Amino acid sequence: MNSRELVFAHLTGQPVPRLPLMPITMMFACDQIGARYRDYCTDYRVLVEGQLRTAEAFGFDYVNTMSDPACEAADCGAAVEYFENQPFAIIEEQALLADKTRLASLKIPDPLGGGRMHNLIKALNLLKERVGDQMIVEGWVEGAHSRSCRFA
Repeated sequence: MNSRELVFAHLTGQPVPRLPLMPITMMFACDQIGARYRDYCTDYRVLVEGQLRTAEAFGFDYVNTMSDPACEAADCGAAVEYFENQPFAIIEEQALLADKTRLASLKIPDPLGGGRMHNLIKALNLLKERVGDQMIVEGWVEGAHSRSCRFA
C-alpha cells in the first residue's frame, strides 16, 4: 500500500497498517533545503523541492502547497508585508475592506493570471507530476470567510 492508498483507505474507514503521516511543514520544509522562506512562498519550484525532500526524508504520506495566509489576499489587492524568513502578513492597518463599500468594486482575481495563486497552481501541477499516484497532493486555499476576517 503506497502513501496515497493509505490515506484514502483511512478516509474511507478501511483498516490500515498505520495512520497516515500528514504534518503541516511549511517553514520546516523550507529549512530542509536551506532556502529563504520568501523564495519558498513566491517560487513554486522551491516549494516543490522543499515538500518533496521533506516528505522523502521523514516518510510523510503527502505533500502540500501551504505557504502563508496572504496569498489570495495579495491577489485581491490587499496590502501585504513580505519577509525574508517568515510567512508573509496582511497589513491590518491598511485593511482592503476597511471601507465595506469597496467590496462591491473588488474584482475576482484570475488564479491563472500570474499572481501568487498562479504560483501555487504551478506548484500543484509540478507536485502531481513528481509524485504521480504515490502520494496525496494537497492544495491549500484560504477560504472566503477567513479572508474577509483579515480584510476588515
